[in-house]
Amino acid sequence: MRNFLLILLMIGFATVSITGCERPVTEPVMDAVMPTDMPTMDDPEAFTVAFVQAAVDLYKTEGSDAAIAYYNNPMSIEGQWYVFITDTNDMFVAHPAAPSFVGRSIAEVPGLDGSLVGIDIAMATEVGRWTEYLWANPENNKLELKRTWSIRHDGYLFGSGYYEPWRPDPATVLIDAKDDPAAFTHAFVLAAVARYESEGVEATAAYYNDAMNIDGQWYVFITDADDLFVAHAPRQDFLGMDLKDVMGLDGSPLGVEIAKATGTGLWIEYLWPNPESGMDEMKRTWAVRHDGYLFGSGYYEPVAEDAIPVIEDATPVAESSMPAGN
Repeated sequence: MRNFLLILLMIGFATVSITGCERPVTEPVMDAVMPTDMPTMDDPEAFTVAFVQAAVDLYKTEGSDAAIAYYNNPMSIEGQWYVFITDTNDMFVAHPAAPSFVGRSIAEVPGLDGSLVGIDIAMATEVGRWTEYLWANPENNKLELKRTWSIRHDGYLFGSGYYEPWRPDPATVLIDAKDDPAAFTHAFVLAAVARYESEGVEATAAYYNDAMNIDGQWYVFITDADDLFVAHAPRQDFLGMDLKDVMGLDGSPLGVEIAKATGTGLWIEYLWPNPESGMDEMKRTWAVRHDGYLFGSGYYEPVAEDAIPVIEDATPVAESSMPAGN
């Protein structure tokens, strides 16, 4: 693999603009053939380790600038495999799948459950480390289990990973207590995704349209790929309605904001009637895309009447996670 990468580098460098910066990258090489001693993709674990080691070897032989230039080039991506690199301060210096990561700390990369998965990946030493976490697979737009191998060399972190199907028993997903409402909301939504994978959309929609499956203030709403509601137990009148047509209490395009959710998930805060208290309260909703469908749920935080802001021509505040690609 090392010789293969060196051949690519010897062909020549071109200069292209990546995320607003000028950096050298290798020119495209047509019909490149993987070396015969490289493990095949049929053994994804061995292939991942060798793929990362090739990046380390390139760094050793050609230096950091050449390695960073090569692995910022999308041509270095092999299917679902790509190498990301952080410097000695754990700042991304190469990420061909998500160029916007370059210049950001890996410690800021959040997992879908709110944990900082980047910190776990960065715990790797010269021995190497596997990290498993749920992430959106860009090849099929589904949440899957990603296994990332990371290793240190000269203080730099080199990593890559692959995806495995995620099909847990929905009953085993809920492991968080309601005294941590954000974590419980994540788990509540992911349990719905797991049910979808286990039983299909019709059975899942029927389950979450049943009022018996509302858990206190938590319920799951689901829209299809066209953002039309297929499940919403408290508001059956929403079924068949476009999520993007849902307006906030202040007249803002609430549904449009929620519909921006991607496979890495999105938090959004807005004022909404709490069916338990009958009061307008601040709701925090987490929504995520999976296989084109949108799954969401949320919880309420009481607000004092004098603390409710007067909003004119404003949209709700949305908190989106970092782009897909880790």
